[in-house]
Amino acid sequence: MKKLFGIAAAVLLLGASAFGDESGLLDKNAGIVTKPSQYSVKETIDRVEAAAKGVGANIFNRIDYQEMSKKVKVDIRPNQLLIFGRGAGGPYIIKEAPLAGIDIPFKTLAWEDSQGKVWLSYTNGSYIDRRYAVKGAASYVKNIDETIEKIVNEALK
Repeated sequence: MKKLFGIAAAVLLLGASAFGDESGLLDKNAGIVTKPSQYSVKETIDRVEAAAKGVGANIFNRIDYQEMSKKVKVDIRPNQLLIFGRGAGGPYIIKEAPLAGIDIPFKTLAWEDSQGKVWLSYTNGSYIDRRYAVKGAASYVKNIDETIEKIVNEALK
């Protein structure tokens, strides 16, 4: 019986790890940073937008996935993506690694979990450095980390 319980527990643990957490993230080493927000999804993204503009970033797009989902009659919790950047380091990174354009410019996602808690997620620059061959642009990756942290910390305070 003890052995059967051990096998059942192992199967449950393996099964649980095959599914992501509530965010849907499967790989905890994917370079995605998630921080709690005390604000609504809309207000969180409003604050990120203001902080991004405060460091001279351009706002390229804002996507409201909840609003978009209504068009296809799918009910989802609040979820908004903001795409922004200054264009200072990205071109140097993309010059060395064209596929990095998938991760650049910056993107932040504010989303609400099933408990009503709001989170702000983004990819950090260090992950871009590990994911792509951008060694000649390492100083720009460091700048991305510093800039995104400054923007996120300003937005969440």
